[in-house]
Amino acid sequence: MKLVPSVGEGSVRRLSPRSDLEAAVSDFKLNQRRQIRIHQGAPMVELSYCFEGARETRIAGADYEIAADSCTLLLMDQADANLEFDGERTFHMLGIGIPIETFHLFMEDTRGRRPADFHRILGGESFRIFQQKTDPAARLLLQRIMRCAAEPGTKRLELECAILELFGQAFQQLLSGPPHAASLRLSRSDADKIRRAKEILAERMTEPPSLIALSRMIGLNDYKLKAGFKELFGTTVFGYLKEVRLETALRLLQQGGISVLEAACAVGYSNPSYFAASFRKQFGVNPGELVRGRV
Repeated sequence: MKLVPSVGEGSVRRLSPRSDLEAAVSDFKLNQRRQIRIHQGAPMVELSYCFEGARETRIAGADYEIAADSCTLLLMDQADANLEFDGERTFHMLGIGIPIETFHLFMEDTRGRRPADFHRILGGESFRIFQQKTDPAARLLLQRIMRCAAEPGTKRLELECAILELFGQAFQQLLSGPPHAASLRLSRSDADKIRRAKEILAERMTEPPSLIALSRMIGLNDYKLKAGFKELFGTTVFGYLKEVRLETALRLLQQGGISVLEAACAVGYSNPSYFAASFRKQFGVNPGELVRGRV
């Protein structure tokens, strides 16, 4: 489906490698901010990966952001959802939906037992949402899926296998562990405050405020800040701080003209050894190799 010029440019392509599995590749830019209202009449499970842009989603009074480089698993019973897209901004995402019968089939072990049940996960709520940053293994599968989707002669089997492998990874990472607690309900005001906290951390990464101080700065208690930050962005408050520091250091080192010690200090690390170890763990390369031009 191509967008008409009065709305924007780009398209939404639907792929269905089998009857109980439907994927949609969204790649478009709207002329202005728009809101789309969706009614989900039947229970479903959707796995989505956002490559570029962002989308705000409001379900049953709670707000969530689908941001670039994020993985989102949504389990939803019959409910209404509002999707908001910014204008003049490219949005690129892959979304894959399955009915709960297929979800339960995927969840069964070889003895027919079902450790994860759709209704138990919902816990009486109308939906549950799980988010995390897209990991490197998923990125490789996504490249394969997008390549298959772009080639007209791709066999359905190849596309189906790649998508099922992607589901397997996501279920293992997001649904394993102890029984799931009910989702935190965030008002639009609380969500905006948490987004402001994220901006503050990026602005003040060299001298970040404590969690309590950050909570006071945005007018939210520290519990809701911690839980809401995890739910909105798929990482902890200081997990995000670490990410933004290391990603900034990576850009500085790639630009050149700066030493490892200078890069560490520029992003708020006082211990160069700890910085180097964190950098290596995050990117799989020593920062000194970037300085020497070996990477």
